[in-house]
Amino acid sequence: MSNFLAMGGYAWYVWMAYGVTALAIVVELWTLRMRRRRTLVEARLAEPEIPVTTRSSLDPAGTA
Repeated sequence: MSNFLAMGGYAWYVWMAYGVTALAIVVELWTLRMRRRRTLVEARLAEPEIPVTTRSSLDPAGTA
């Protein structure tokens, strides 16, 4: 097990690379979550200028 953890003398480089990669993934997930929350709050606060309908102007019956 110690041979695996030592990684042939390159353990510092390898484990730091794993650590930096894990940190980058965590930071990316956190920023995506914060951006999503901010966007949802802004969407709730925004008043639509045009009412949203399910009918298309091309299909007045709404069957499309």
